Amino acid sequence: MKVAVYTIALNEAANAERWANSAVDADYRIVADTGSTDDTVERLTAAGVTVHRIAVRPWRFDDARNAAMALIPHDVDVCCTMDMDRFLELGWRAKLEAVWTRETTALYCQTVYRASVDDPTPLRNWPAKNFHHRWGYRFKRPVHEALVFTGEREVTASSSDIVMFEVQDLTKPTRSSYLPLMEVAHKEDPADAQICFWLGRDLMWANQKDRAVELLERYLALPTSTWGEERAEAMRYIARMRPEQSLSWLDKARMEAPHRREIWADLAEELHGKADWLNLFWACTNGIERTHRTGSYLDDQNCWGFRLFDLGAIASWHLNAMDRAVEWGQRALELDSVNQRLKNNLEFFVRLREEERTGDIETRAPTDAAATQRG
Repeated sequence: MKVAVYTIALNEAANAERWANSAVDADYRIVADTGSTDDTVERLTAAGVTVHRIAVRPWRFDDARNAAMALIPHDVDVCCTMDMDRFLELGWRAKLEAVWTRETTALYCQTVYRASVDDPTPLRNWPAKNFHHRWGYRFKRPVHEALVFTGEREVTASSSDIVMFEVQDLTKPTRSSYLPLMEVAHKEDPADAQICFWLGRDLMWANQKDRAVELLERYLALPTSTWGEERAEAMRYIARMRPEQSLSWLDKARMEAPHRREIWADLAEELHGKADWLNLFWACTNGIERTHRTGSYLDDQNCWGFRLFDLGAIASWHLNAMDRAVEWGQRALELDSVNQRLKNNLEFFVRLREEERTGDIETRAPTDAAATQRG
């Protein structure tokens, strides 16, 4: 078996050696440089990587990646597409040879996203089709490009033992070109549900709310929009941009993907704002019971902090369920131990519970404003 690891690069000097070293067990390491002005090419060349300088005008990621793929020697059996901000876990070559068969055309490995190279904590992970046969594949879409099979019968395999890490460089201005390229992609294929969702999301981030809602509603209506978790995410976005319809859209999202804690967290915030304490308790209970992340790129780190326990404790207090108020108040404080508001609230809940147990409730203070302050 001959293996080639390949990618495109533009001003990736900070990642060049790490990328090259992680792929050193490949028979070929090939990079198509698209116009670096730093020493990316020199660093890669010094590490033994074959670098080709190419130019793609007008710029499209799929054209650039297909050009890079065309540079792979014809005798290669397996290709690995790996962006420069990614790197392979040691021992990947032997694991690949163990799982790849004569019939295999593509293989999904585990992609793990980290905040930094030095922090091993996985923020999220997902299976990705990063290994493929030399022939029968091409990239499609000018941005958020997808590897598609063009042969007669695709045979895929998967290995969670092969791990590719990603540490995204958020300082690079690359994303500034995404929105116009997504407009091109949507125009080329209006039935592509994935690009329709991403375009709507980026328009939301660009504060173009009316068009964002239009695109997200179009996405939800497409017959190829079938992934419940992503559909629920689109509904969350619409709820943010249409506050007068927020509760309705969040309820639809709940029915679409009730296993996602993110939906319950949004519902809790909405119900808290309406002072609907009984339904707030219900939403917090359901959210807290969702103890496992989906592992998809849609997972929201913010939903796994103190907030649901905080809101649940507040709802419990209003419903006079003081044991639960104390329990959830403690859990909230454990997740944010320096939050003075949470400390004050917990002390209040504990004191109130003791007063109710002893029958001395004269000192009960209406500290709802302090308890319900968002933070």
